[in-house]
Amino acid sequence: MTEALKLQDIIPEVAASSLAGVIAKLEMIVGADRDIGDPTDFPWPHIASVLHDLKAVAGELPPYRPDRASTRADAARYWQDACKLIRVLADEDARPNESAL
Repeated sequence: MTEALKLQDIIPEVAASSLAGVIAKLEMIVGADRDIGDPTDFPWPHIASVLHDLKAVAGELPPYRPDRASTRADAARYWQDACKLIRVLADEDARPNESAL
């Protein structure tokens, strides 16, 4: 469960590269099993509405499961991207007096 929560925590730093990616990110947010208080309070119904609209425009996520090799390749690529991001953020934290630009 801790790994799933860690993945949820890094979702804001991962850029979607397609509408399917945006839909997947919103699916994860809407389906998160966190203590969100009242799911009928702002912004939860609004996020669910945006997800519904995106699915109407772009379609549902594919109902198939890719084979293990492509899943592993995707996971490795995303893992490398996440590691690069963490290194960049760590480098920025190490240079507190320098501009981020």
